[in-house]
Amino acid sequence: MEIIAGVDIGNATTEVALSKLDNGKIEFLSSGIVPTTGIKGTEENTQGVFNSLEQALKKVSMELKDLDLVRVNEAAPVIGDVAMETITETIITESTMIGHNPSTPGGVGLGIGNTIYIEDLDSIQVENLTKDDQFIVLILKDINFLEAAARINAGVKRGINITAAVVQKDDGVLISNRLERKIPIVDEVTLLERVPIAMKAAVEVADQGGVVETLSNPYGIATVFGLSSEQTKLIVPVSRALIGNRSAVVI
Repeated sequence: MEIIAGVDIGNATTEVALSKLDNGKIEFLSSGIVPTTGIKGTEENTQGVFNSLEQALKKVSMELKDLDLVRVNEAAPVIGDVAMETITETIITESTMIGHNPSTPGGVGLGIGNTIYIEDLDSIQVENLTKDDQFIVLILKDINFLEAAARINAGVKRGINITAAVVQKDDGVLISNRLERKIPIVDEVTLLERVPIAMKAAVEVADQGGVVETLSNPYGIATVFGLSSEQTKLIVPVSRALIGNRSAVVI
C-alpha cells in the first residue's frame, strides 16, 4: 500500500488530493487547499505545498512521514512578454504588463492615463494641460498613505486629471478612504520602480467578488490603447492571463 499526494499550484490556491494505492486500486482519502505562496512557478510556492499537504494529511490523522509519493503539477513561471496564465501576485514582464490580484485594492473602475511618479505632480504646469491629459500616479514605498492621499487630492484640486494609482505598499484601501474623488488603486506592486514613466497605462479594479472585464478582453485592451487588428491578435495571451483577477494593470 502507498499513500500518494497530487499537488496543483494554481493562480490563487495550492490544492492537494490525497489517495491510497493498494494492489492497483486508488482510493481517495482527503484534500487540502490553501492560498498559493509567492509567484506561481517560483521557490516561494514550496511553503504553500507543505501547508496544503499538512492540511490534507491532518484530515485522515496522518503526517508528512506517512507519504510515499508526492507528484506536483508543472507550475510555469512568467517569462518574457506573456504572462502564460500564471498570475498570482504582481508580475512585471519586461516593463510591459502588470498582472495583479492583491488582497487590498482600492476604489473601483477603469483608469487610463500616462504614468507619473506622485511627487512629480507638483511640477505639472496645469495651464498647459488639455482635456486629454490624464495621469496614473505611481507611489513608491517611501511615501506613506497620508502623504499619497494628500498629494492626489491637491493635484485634483489644481485641475490635474488623476485617473488611477499604482502603489508599492499595501496601502490601497487606506489611500482610497482619504480621497475626495475615488479612483481605482492597485497596490502591493513590489517592483514598482521598474514601471516605465510617461507611458500610457490602464488600471482596472472590480467590485468585491467581481473580476476585471475590460483588461481581460483583447478588444477591451485594443480600445484602450488604440491597437490595430494585427496588434490586437498579439495581446490575446495578455488578456487571457488577466481573466479571473479582481484588479490588473496593463502598460
